[in-house]
Amino acid sequence: MSLATSTTPVAFPRLQPLLLGIGFLLLIGLSAATAFLVDRSATDAQMLTHTLTVQDKLSNVLLNLRRAESGQRGFLFTGNAEYLEDFYAAEPASAETIKDLRTLTADNPARKSQLEVIADLNSARFSEMRRIIALMQAGQQDLARSEVARGEGRRVMNALRDRVLEVIADEGRLLTLRTEQSLRTNRLLLVLALLGSGLIITIGGISVAMVQRNAKQRESARRELAGMNANLERIVSYRTADLTEANEEIQRFAYIVSHDLRSPLVNIMGFTSELEALRKDIFDKVNTLTAELAALKAQAAEAAEAEPNTEIDRLGEDFDEAIRFIKTSIGNMDRLINAVLRLSREGRRQFSPEQIDTKAMLEAVVENVAHRAAEQGAELTVGDLPPVESDRLALEQIFANLVDNALKYSRPEEPLRITIAGRINGLQVTYDVQDNGRGIDPHDHQRVFELFRRSGRQDRPGEGIGLAHVRALVRRLGGSMGLNSELGKGSTFTVTLPRRWSVEKRSAA
Repeated sequence: MSLATSTTPVAFPRLQPLLLGIGFLLLIGLSAATAFLVDRSATDAQMLTHTLTVQDKLSNVLLNLRRAESGQRGFLFTGNAEYLEDFYAAEPASAETIKDLRTLTADNPARKSQLEVIADLNSARFSEMRRIIALMQAGQQDLARSEVARGEGRRVMNALRDRVLEVIADEGRLLTLRTEQSLRTNRLLLVLALLGSGLIITIGGISVAMVQRNAKQRESARRELAGMNANLERIVSYRTADLTEANEEIQRFAYIVSHDLRSPLVNIMGFTSELEALRKDIFDKVNTLTAELAALKAQAAEAAEAEPNTEIDRLGEDFDEAIRFIKTSIGNMDRLINAVLRLSREGRRQFSPEQIDTKAMLEAVVENVAHRAAEQGAELTVGDLPPVESDRLALEQIFANLVDNALKYSRPEEPLRITIAGRINGLQVTYDVQDNGRGIDPHDHQRVFELFRRSGRQDRPGEGIGLAHVRALVRRLGGSMGLNSELGKGSTFTVTLPRRWSVEKRSAA
């Protein structure tokens, strides 16, 4: 049974929120930029208005003076005092205008000095006109006209007009610059508004298209996923049942084999004991018969001394050697069967996960072999190990076997050093048991994890089940086992386990 895979294109579910986020950020940016440009445009408009107002006020200064001059001339030529109304109205208006100009240009030191000159000339011109009017009012018409003809008033007026026109020209240049700045600001504001609107419309269109596409894909994926889930549930159910049955059958086989083999071993042991008892009876009788036969031979050969009969002795030695072989084989078989039985029992044991202080647990394991390590002159070091949630008994058996294996296969020419270290790798923890012992040939790295298989010289006691048992326990805990070793350079056994292991997760896996 196979699991079909889908070829339907999958939309990126995070792209739409990303686009919406980008649109929101663009909207904020555009709003801030628009507010800045609007404020700048308002400032530009204020500056334009300010410049135009200054120009207007300066023109009013000249206008008031011309108005005053017109009133003065009318009074001089006609003697009619009504013409002086324009004069008397123009002078305070001119003073008020200059006052307004000083207020408007208070932040411009250069313009302030120019206004002071204009104010002085304006005052001088009004003073000169008042003096001539006073002469006219005093009846000195000829003297008043001669003062006018002298041209002092014209000179002051020309100087005042030149100053005013100069300032108006300066303000005109400012007006040109500020007009250009205002136009640039307005154009930038327009471009920004059009660009922002286009971007927002584009993002909105893309979002709408993605929503429609995702809706279709989600519907298609939902139907396909429903079918896949149904198919997957059937597959998982079948595979789980197959694996459970196979595991139970293997455990039953190991259990039956171990128990059934013990029965003939017991019988062999019993028969061996009976053979030992029979041996004594048989050989006692043979010895008796041999003694009688020797006496008869001695009587027949008076002069010759009979040589000792060693055939019977050799037969007894062969019998004893056979018995020893039988016992030795039986002992080996018994140990192997006991090992298989222990593995079977471990396979049936229910694991119970708990939070484990791995460093404290390893220190206890090292303490148990401290006497043996001291006899070998070995040094054991336990580093800072990360904690793990797993089965305590299984972990103790794993590391006890690895430490025992390192102590067993040391090198006499170099003091043994065993180091246990650990580290965290995401959702997993890794522990390394490193030694500088005999080492393992790279060709035997897989062999040493097989049941009843060993590597190198067989000069150490053992049945060849320790590492097989360790790997089986590690796998039951949801982990993996690794080995890095070279002959004469020591070995490093690596145990990788989930940081949090549970029976439910293991069953689901």
